[in-house]
Amino acid sequence: MAQLLDSFGNPVSPANLRREYAAPRVSGIRQIWGHSVASGLTPAALANIVKGADGGNHNSYLTLAEEIEERDAHYRSVLSTRKLAVSGLNITVEAASGEKGDVELAGAIRALTKAPEFGAMMDDLMDALGKGYSAVEINWRTKGTRWVPAYVHRDPRLFQFDRATRRELRIRDESDYANGLALPPYKFIVHVPRLKTGLPIRGGLARLGVWAYLFKAFAVKDWAAFMEVYGIPMRIGRYGSNATDDDIRKLVSAVVNMGSDAAAVIHESMQIEFQNAVGGGKGGNPQLFENAADWWDRQTSKAVLGQTASTEGTPGKLGNEQAQADVRRDILKADARQLSNTLNRDLTRPYIDLNHGPQRGYPQIKLYEPEPEDIRGLTDTLAKLVPLGFRAGQKTVRERLGLPEPKEGEELFIPPSAAGPGLDITQNTARGVSVGLNAPAEWEDKLGPIAGQVRELMNNARTADELMDGLVGLMGTNEARRLYSTLAGGRHGYYFRS
Repeated sequence: MAQLLDSFGNPVSPANLRREYAAPRVSGIRQIWGHSVASGLTPAALANIVKGADGGNHNSYLTLAEEIEERDAHYRSVLSTRKLAVSGLNITVEAASGEKGDVELAGAIRALTKAPEFGAMMDDLMDALGKGYSAVEINWRTKGTRWVPAYVHRDPRLFQFDRATRRELRIRDESDYANGLALPPYKFIVHVPRLKTGLPIRGGLARLGVWAYLFKAFAVKDWAAFMEVYGIPMRIGRYGSNATDDDIRKLVSAVVNMGSDAAAVIHESMQIEFQNAVGGGKGGNPQLFENAADWWDRQTSKAVLGQTASTEGTPGKLGNEQAQADVRRDILKADARQLSNTLNRDLTRPYIDLNHGPQRGYPQIKLYEPEPEDIRGLTDTLAKLVPLGFRAGQKTVRERLGLPEPKEGEELFIPPSAAGPGLDITQNTARGVSVGLNAPAEWEDKLGPIAGQVRELMNNARTADELMDGLVGLMGTNEARRLYSTLAGGRHGYYFRS
């Protein structure tokens, strides 16, 4: 095989394709186990974590990005919604040209995309939305003479960016702490979504999510403390001046044993007063904390989904549920386009080169969301244009409407409007005499031995029902309806006149 070069001009060594380069280790620099970062997080500590990530030390930042997905239900929900929106898109593979060889190559990639592990690999790549990048290592195996990929997602903490540009992803390794190791050609699928202009590590949605998580956590913590003070019934037992120590102990035991809620014992001449919180009643204002938590959730929804309607919709209000999709359409299209580019660069070309050799053009994987069809508009347009002579293929129209071809023997709808002038198939009364005997030529051939009987029936039938009943008796319901629909249009000379 001639020397292969990847899309960046780097030589490919088939001998190294089976080797694992970025596997984690129990010890050393590529450990994936570490301490929690989210526990006890403060604004000052978070500022240091974010600043450290900007300087190249992003291990703590990536750990925190992982933890907030595990701790914040709202962030997890909206981020998963955006990831799954891409996973749910249709996948198509376009050939480089109409030539037979290019069509066959497209078929090979199409088979690759239908494998179950392909969808899981796409889900792993979409982890880049939160963290700024995601890397999947390809463990190539051979089946006969064919190279087959297996996908292994690698923890983002196993990688680092180069010191000069902070854009080239490299493998962390003890042999070069400062720069790491270059990614071998054809071994990694690296997805770096362009969510904002700038360095990849600063582009992930977790950059916004960590701050929302922190301040929301403060609001929820204060809310819990508020509920502990004001949400639990306070039982107060009062004792008089003549009470003995034994009387007080019995009173304490009584109020405590009434339950596990808050309780106190004070002298009857003493008083405990709870100061009102600002803007609240006697027990303070619990809505303050809920509003703060909800506000941060709304900001997270805007950052991740591009809107808040899908997370804040009110049942029955068209302005929310039906006005916007779960993920804003322009964001979804951008995510799909960028992931398609990554797959074509890091998977399509390596697979084709290894199995078929370098090509002038390569198949293209494309993720897309079918545009919703305006069924009413399409049918109204056809209803107006077809009578004027406009020709439209049934197959094309069925695809636009999402309707399959009718199965053999399936009962068909025959619209009353198909009848010609003066014919009303809903009427049982005679409308006049039949004229014309010209059935379509294809039907003449199809009718065969019963053609004469059909002609006789066409000559003698005086009502629509009489004609239809006769045809059903000769050829069965479905075939009769097809012929009747053709004849009733008047295009072949058969119709009833009043």
